[in-house]
Amino acid sequence: MRITYWFCLLSVFALPARAERVLIPGAEITLSAKYLPPPFPEAGPAAAVLLLHGCNGVGQTTGLNPRPDKMASLLQEKGYAVLMLDSFSGRDLQEICSVPLSKRTLSPRMRAEDARHALDWLKTRKEIDGDRLGVIGWSHGATSILALLGQKQPSVRVAVGFFPSCSSYLLRDKFQVTAPLLLLVGEDDDWTPAEPCRALVAKSDQPTFRLVTYPETFHDFDNASLKADDKKRLVLGGTSVSVGFNPEASSDAYRRTFKWLSPWLDLNRMPVVSPSYRHSGAGLGKTIGP
Repeated sequence: MRITYWFCLLSVFALPARAERVLIPGAEITLSAKYLPPPFPEAGPAAAVLLLHGCNGVGQTTGLNPRPDKMASLLQEKGYAVLMLDSFSGRDLQEICSVPLSKRTLSPRMRAEDARHALDWLKTRKEIDGDRLGVIGWSHGATSILALLGQKQPSVRVAVGFFPSCSSYLLRDKFQVTAPLLLLVGEDDDWTPAEPCRALVAKSDQPTFRLVTYPETFHDFDNASLKADDKKRLVLGGTSVSVGFNPEASSDAYRRTFKWLSPWLDLNRMPVVSPSYRHSGAGLGKTIGP
């Protein structure tokens, strides 16, 4: 019943018409974004969530993907402001999915800097509580979250990453996240595999660094524009990868996302974190982490 409820939410919400285009000064370029202010301004300064797109950007040149707009609408239902950052248009990029890694001109580290500027912009808004900022990213955007939270001062309270690439961070002698981070990955993902993320979480050994994996689930599992449970093969950057929408995994992942955000972003809730805490892992996904 809970999964059905969340899937229905994903199916019916559309991005509110009051979203506005904004310009954010970056390190070397001006970044564009869509900003959705808090839906309940009378409640006072609100929490805000930054959304980081994947390698297909916000223009969706590799196919329609409604998830950023749907996620934004769900966040608005919770009372959060939303900033949907575009790291591509200011660099004259449309997508980088088809570009081999060795030839990409935009790295997760650069996008982490974009995120820092976007978070600083949010802190200047009088309607935003600068102490309650979160970030959610997909694929390349989720990998950028790892770069952001690997810094000493990420300026964010909580984060969620859908199917990031964890391999390069696993090569570091020590990797620690500086804010609570939940990773959500399909166990059959052959584009950004789950195993390096599993090893990274285990190596970091932090109580607020978690991984949830989904059996028989591929990359892009929350992309509702794909046919349900129909694996699609793509050749990107000379590599063949699989993508596929899994409605059950998607619904469970979104439920976990909001459960993860709430203790750090909702007023009058205090997170209780203990080194001895262990998640039961009950439910659809398998939980890895302290």
